[in-house]
Amino acid sequence: MGHELEFKISSGLKNIIGKDLITDDFIAVFELVKNSYDAQAKNVVITIENDKIIIFDDGKGMSLSDLKNKWLFVAFSAKNDNTEDLIDNNKDSYRDKIQERRHYAGAKGIGRFSSDRLGQFLTIITKQEKESSFEKIDIDWSKFEVNQNDTFETIKINHDTISNSEILFPKNSNKGTILEITGLHNNWSRERLKQLKHSLEKLINPFSETNDFNIEIICTREKEEDDKTEHGKAKYIDRDKINGKVKNSILEILNIKTTQISLEINSEEIITKIIDRGTPIYHIKEKNKDFSLLTNAKIDLYFLNTSAKNNFTRKMGVQVVNFGSVFLFKNGFRVQPFGEVGDDSWGLDYRAQQGYNRFLGTRDLFGKVEILTNNSDQFKEVSSRDGGLVETIGYHQLMNAFKEKGLVRLERYVVGVLWGEGFKKRKYFGEGIDANIIAESYRDKLKSDDKVSDNTSAVESNLGSKLDFIQIVKSLTTNKEIEVLNFNRDFVNLINERIDEYQTKFITDLETIAELTNDEDLKDKILEIEKQYQELKTEKEEAERKAIEAEREKEEALFELKKAEIKAQEEVQRRRKEEEKRRTAEIATLIKEKERAEAEVAKLIAEQKAKEEKENRKRIEITAENQKRQIDRFRSSESITYKDLRDSNHIIGVYADDISKKIQLVKRKLDKKGTLSKKEILDFIQGVSLVNEKINTLTKFTTKANFLEARLSTEENIVSYIEKYVRNIYGTLHSELKYEFISNNSVFIKEFQPIELSVVLDNILNNSKKKGASKVIFEFNQLLNGLQLSIKDIGSSLDISIDKDLLFEEGVTSTKGSGLGLSHVKRILENDFNGKVEYNPNYSEGFELIITFNK
Repeated sequence: MGHELEFKISSGLKNIIGKDLITDDFIAVFELVKNSYDAQAKNVVITIENDKIIIFDDGKGMSLSDLKNKWLFVAFSAKNDNTEDLIDNNKDSYRDKIQERRHYAGAKGIGRFSSDRLGQFLTIITKQEKESSFEKIDIDWSKFEVNQNDTFETIKINHDTISNSEILFPKNSNKGTILEITGLHNNWSRERLKQLKHSLEKLINPFSETNDFNIEIICTREKEEDDKTEHGKAKYIDRDKINGKVKNSILEILNIKTTQISLEINSEEIITKIIDRGTPIYHIKEKNKDFSLLTNAKIDLYFLNTSAKNNFTRKMGVQVVNFGSVFLFKNGFRVQPFGEVGDDSWGLDYRAQQGYNRFLGTRDLFGKVEILTNNSDQFKEVSSRDGGLVETIGYHQLMNAFKEKGLVRLERYVVGVLWGEGFKKRKYFGEGIDANIIAESYRDKLKSDDKVSDNTSAVESNLGSKLDFIQIVKSLTTNKEIEVLNFNRDFVNLINERIDEYQTKFITDLETIAELTNDEDLKDKILEIEKQYQELKTEKEEAERKAIEAEREKEEALFELKKAEIKAQEEVQRRRKEEEKRRTAEIATLIKEKERAEAEVAKLIAEQKAKEEKENRKRIEITAENQKRQIDRFRSSESITYKDLRDSNHIIGVYADDISKKIQLVKRKLDKKGTLSKKEILDFIQGVSLVNEKINTLTKFTTKANFLEARLSTEENIVSYIEKYVRNIYGTLHSELKYEFISNNSVFIKEFQPIELSVVLDNILNNSKKKGASKVIFEFNQLLNGLQLSIKDIGSSLDISIDKDLLFEEGVTSTKGSGLGLSHVKRILENDFNGKVEYNPNYSEGFELIITFNK
């Protein structure tokens, strides 16, 4: 027989089961806190300083024997051999007294090596309740890394038994354990401390209704920052303060504002409830046939609409998508990485990608799955603490229960009833375009109203949602393996709804539900629905009969109307023929009268034409002489092109012709009436005067070449035109006046006749010159839809004997002139520039007019 051999364990095993296995500082802290939990602690205090982490707990503590035979026994776990709670042969263990603590968070015996991930040195001080002294050990993890040829047991650990009454455990407990870790491997900034606190929130099941395990963080260097205020309010919400208890208020928020499904699974049955924003939807019970290994499990899934997500963010200070999705808790402690941001261990996002608006993803869901079990073989965590569960039969039962009993049922309600995909897809309103329009209208209203609501009023009032809910309840009641304990009657109440042939088929479904649930009230409601439908059907048939009768009467009336129209048309034809006969006779008479009148007109036209030609020749000769004198006068400084003279003469001819027409009109009136009224004479004088002023102004243009071609209209900036005209034309001829222009960057483009605007400027400037003014100031201001121009001179003010309200009337003068100048200004501005002119009586240094040009 050969020799027996044995394993030797290298000191390098420390790294394998320590910092190489625990790859995250937060998970290392989790493992140490879980050990405190399993040691029956109610309170854990984590103190973090610059180079030190201390974890205090008030658990049962350890004896020297425990340290030797349990803590220092690598990979041994008293939790697996049921010796963990045997304290002084006390038969009533702590876990038997507290139902919530009958399971362990850890069971591998390697979590103690998590401290190696955090720092080089570990000091443990521990004491049991009945002991008077403390046990202390000191570990330098680096000793295990010096030589891998050293066996694990040859690395010695320092131990002391001490008596020190100053050592305190949380809540002044006389028992517990203190872990002091120094020589930290990483820096713990405020941001990392905040992340640790947020992670610890989710270490203990945040949905738990018990509160017998408390975690507190203390970091004195961050206390001042925690207490800061901004604008009279605390700078940080409690969740983002480093110091304080780790707590979570998610359950309170979600129970009020979310759509949730809750499952309780034991070895015998599965109880399922759906509650929508505080309103019970349905409650069912079924036998546990497929999940024998799930003897104590709970599944709570929450769908958050827009209102719920906003509420979560306000309460928690973080968006749901950045908090996590569906967490897994085993024996009260979180299993990584389920629920972590970006994790899809449940396969939610993969499934959601298979169909738009059919499945819920991690952005839509929040919740937890909790299992309480001592079956560590079937529900075993991967040794790497962030790797989830080992894929056993128990694991697959858990995943199937989550999907089939929780996720799919919640999706059926959310997608079908709340989103309207159910009644749209299943065509509850029938086939065809009209039915689709009806379904879409119900769905659009549902989507706009319900997604921001924190109650179910929009769903309860939507016919499409009710019809789809009927189908859900029907499928549950007709399943022989499911017992419907309750369902929301408001969702199946179709009374007062518009019942038509598309919806009557659901009455049968309601009858099935009522019969299977033995619901007498629902049966009575169905009778009311059927009665209402029959009444509506009768009303509809009567309305259709009346519509047919009305259509027949309408056709008869149209026939009679057509007959009357034909008769009326015949009468119109008869009268038309008589009228044509009468008009033929009148036309013959008119033709003769016309021929006589034309002969008379021809004679008058010939006489008038001869007279006008004579007058035109004389006027043109005078105008030409004036032009010649002006051309000679300015030839020394500027030349005038043939085109300038040709265009100017053309315009002068137009204005001269205008004067001739006015003279001809007056002559005809005299020939006809023998005399003229004062008004007619004034109108004639004013008209001739205005045209004459235009001719005089035009002569100024022809004296300055290349400034303005003689033309009837132009489109340009009125501001720049006025300045150029005054400086280059009027100012050249009247140098005794000085001019100042204040444009204020104003621009006003408009189509206008240069002659008209020049006449306005000549009249105003001539008045200033006659009054002996020394200077004229032009100031422009841009208006929203126009331009304002102030023209004010420095000189004498308006004579007080002149009524300012009559200043622009014909015959009223401020300069001993004809009294027509300002009336011309007013007429031109109003008729040709859509503008107005006003006198400013408040200007005291001379005379001011305010002109407004409108688009």
